[in-house]
Amino acid sequence: MQDPLSMWRVELIHPFVVHIPVALLLVGSLFWIASMFLHKQFPHLRPSGRLLVFIGTIGAWVAVYTGNLADGQVARSLCDPTVAKDHERFAFTVGYLFSAFVVIDWVAFKGYLNIITKKYLHFGLGILLIAGCGFLGYVGHLGGELVYQQSAAVYQPTEGCVEFE
Repeated sequence: MQDPLSMWRVELIHPFVVHIPVALLLVGSLFWIASMFLHKQFPHLRPSGRLLVFIGTIGAWVAVYTGNLADGQVARSLCDPTVAKDHERFAFTVGYLFSAFVVIDWVAFKGYLNIITKKYLHFGLGILLIAGCGFLGYVGHLGGELVYQQSAAVYQPTEGCVEFE
């Protein structure tokens, strides 16, 4: 059995892994969308946003994987396990949305499309990023609900806190 005070418990790896992809996806999306309006003044916004979203998408799938690992430890202690299922379901949605963005943006970036198609495609990709960020915010809300309302992966000390002596 693992030491309950260890920071390397399986259910604690997920929050350790998840926060960097969240930041990368949000900032990358912001850069990419801003590049639609500011591409002449700041030509490096789109490539920077593209790279941040790509790395963030890989990290999002790692976060989904570690979340599945944590689910085995946490699910049995939850009062309302439907929140964990919604958190998982919407996390997959986030992964799929940003993965779709990465693939479609890569095809557009490689120049396989004509200029008119690219213009409409960029608008659609911007909508895809906004939707992905919206779902990402909701997944974070559900994760916070799991931790702060249901004490998911939070160690509850014994009476008198004897394990800290």
